[in-house]
Amino acid sequence: MHVFRPQTHRQLWAFVGDRFGVWLPHRVFTPEHSSPFAFLADAFFHPADDLAAWSCRSGGKTLVASILAATDFLFADGLQARVLSGSEDQASHLYGYWTRWCRGALRRRLDGAISRLLTPVAGGRLEILAASQKRVRGPKVQRLYQDEVDEIDPDIAEAAAGMLDSRPNLPARTIYTSTWHRLDGPMGRLVKGCPDNGVRLHRWNLWECIARCKPDRHQHGKGCPHCPLGQDCLAKAREHFADPDRLIGVAAEARGFYAVQDAAKIWQRLSRQTVEAEYLCRRPSPRGLVYSDFDPAVHLRPKPAETLTHYRAIDWGYNVFVCLHLGVTASGVAWLLDTYKAQQGTLADHARAILAHPIQNVAATYCDPAGRGRSAQTGRSDIEEFRQLGIHCAYTLSRSWTPIAAGIRLVRSFLRPAHGPPRLFILDQPANRAFLDDVTSYVNRRVNDQYIDEPVQPQPAEHTMDALRYFFVNRFADRPVTLKPYAAV
Repeated sequence: MHVFRPQTHRQLWAFVGDRFGVWLPHRVFTPEHSSPFAFLADAFFHPADDLAAWSCRSGGKTLVASILAATDFLFADGLQARVLSGSEDQASHLYGYWTRWCRGALRRRLDGAISRLLTPVAGGRLEILAASQKRVRGPKVQRLYQDEVDEIDPDIAEAAAGMLDSRPNLPARTIYTSTWHRLDGPMGRLVKGCPDNGVRLHRWNLWECIARCKPDRHQHGKGCPHCPLGQDCLAKAREHFADPDRLIGVAAEARGFYAVQDAAKIWQRLSRQTVEAEYLCRRPSPRGLVYSDFDPAVHLRPKPAETLTHYRAIDWGYNVFVCLHLGVTASGVAWLLDTYKAQQGTLADHARAILAHPIQNVAATYCDPAGRGRSAQTGRSDIEEFRQLGIHCAYTLSRSWTPIAAGIRLVRSFLRPAHGPPRLFILDQPANRAFLDDVTSYVNRRVNDQYIDEPVQPQPAEHTMDALRYFFVNRFADRPVTLKPYAAV
């Protein structure tokens, strides 16, 4: 029996609702976000493209992936597809959806019995497997679905790329779906690489998939102040509708599937940090980060303060050289203005780049005291080399401030003081992307599956973070350190 293939987004939305009994949420309430339906439509109408979905927990990622797989088999013969799930439980979850579609929309296309390990469909087959090294070997596929990427071993995910094999009219591609749990995990690397890695990213949170809040619950705004979701729901509505006086939360406008009462229980039972990471998708959990208090929403600013005294901070990494350009206000608020991070080059190359920078009138250039060590080739130290090139560096040898832990505590006290607002901000501009990548991936050591307050050494982020620390221990060494308790351990 011929099945009409949708040609427009409207037709696809109606087709999925009719054939699968699922009316996917399509409204977007958060700037730069997507929706479950937009993700499905993008994948359906661009069958050769790699796509990723970063979504909240219970946000429909697995549901949408299963519908996408079913539509692929509805309109293609001989398709070979495989799902790699982050766990056996996740594989079983997707198999539950797959069974429904096989007994409904796909029942006339089946070539045999429905099985989680292998279901034959229209001359092809679908396998649903928990990810393992064994599972990424074997027959080639045109469709690879990686479900809950953050739970899949990175080596397995990398090996899975070798499974892809395009065929005439069946281009090979990968669909990635996951909640982003860990900044330094597989999903983090995937998201940070988009779109340069060839993957187009869709992102949605609870507000894009929450069910409608009925009038008997919100009472036209009277019930919102008493709802656990109230503050966030109202803030989202005021942002979305650009109405600071709006009294009814955004859930009153939603058309999703996540029950409002279930979301309210989540807000009552989980920490704010977990809610923001796993349900609002603002950022992954900062657990284990050295600077877990860093929050782009708080510390990134579009414009710096008008009057600043300028400084530089340098780290002489063996293969990586870093120079941070910073400014300090008269009241002692620090600003990161620019980041120079070079993987290769001589000291002379780096000095020329620094001296060509627009910021030249600097009060001091601080550096790693290890730069005093003399080179066996030249007989001069890095500090002496820079001095000859016109850049004079200063450093401290104080026993109070040379320990790494002391400098980290000082930086934290600026990110999140015990009293008052933050005193460290980062200028939101492309040159500081390297700094943002490093501050959000600088991790502590883990011992017996518990993080301890001590950075991993070595790690890629350490050169930028060391330069930041040299600035603070030299410029603010006389400042009392008062900060809120470290929360990531």
